[in-house]
Amino acid sequence: MDYLKPDKIWSYLGVKSEEEFKDRYLLKGKFHSLVPEKIIKDYEVVERITFYSYFHYPLLDEAFSKSTRLFEASVTLKLENLGIKKNGFEPLHSKLKRLEKYTSQGLYDLWKQAKEIRNDFAHREAGVSIGIVLINAFKHNLNMINSLFLNLETIEEKENQFNVLLNQSEHFENGFFILEYQNKKILVRGAKPYTSGIFKLTGQSLWVFIPITGEKDIEKSSDLPKSFILRLENVIIDETCLLATCPTTTEQIKLIDTSKPENIEKFIQHDKRIELLEAKTSTVSLEYMAMLHHNILKEVSRFLYDDW
Repeated sequence: MDYLKPDKIWSYLGVKSEEEFKDRYLLKGKFHSLVPEKIIKDYEVVERITFYSYFHYPLLDEAFSKSTRLFEASVTLKLENLGIKKNGFEPLHSKLKRLEKYTSQGLYDLWKQAKEIRNDFAHREAGVSIGIVLINAFKHNLNMINSLFLNLETIEEKENQFNVLLNQSEHFENGFFILEYQNKKILVRGAKPYTSGIFKLTGQSLWVFIPITGEKDIEKSSDLPKSFILRLENVIIDETCLLATCPTTTEQIKLIDTSKPENIEKFIQHDKRIELLEAKTSTVSLEYMAMLHHNILKEVSRFLYDDW
């Protein structure tokens, strides 16, 4: 029965019950129709090891390690499905190289990153544990496994659709804008899409809006306003305006140019405050951008996971 006692670390992390643990940390496998049954069944082992980490925390690392090995197994199976012969032992790098022409450059680069993570976990030192820091990585790795079994036509279709959106919205990346959202008018420096859906989330895309500060003093990175990372659909773009709907709330949002002198002055004052702060310490902007990058990657992984 000692093996069925919850690990004390979960209570320290604010988890009050087994159900809460499953809701917060157990990632269920989601796969598109071309993923082989072998991979789907193997991922059930990842789920079970993750669940057992509720009783023994270090098993969380073992569950993730298993998912990285499943990524390599998926590479091998993809080669077999393509009729590419295996010549004895072959390192993962070589196997991925042979898949390069069957995917896009962007996705191939992500596979190479997944390979590095797999290699790191294949050569772990004894006693090393990462724990819940891995939670977001579980989702990303599952997305990588799914992506291996997409055909080239689907990959190109998705990337072409996204590139059209990216080109249409290029003039919103940097400038002076007002975001009308949640019954507020928010001054933002820019807006940019980061991914789009092609399966369950067809017609949806993930956007990031970068607000400026108000009158608040900025002394550390947490004083900077959090960016808005929003799922949008029914996006309409012209030279001066972006209109869209938030699918979860059906709320209409609008992004428009602003040239009002009082608004431009606020942008100028924002830039001056940032410059003064960076003259004192150069780390604030770096910390802010690092956190923004982390949050964007997390939301992109969630979006792609929901799209399967």
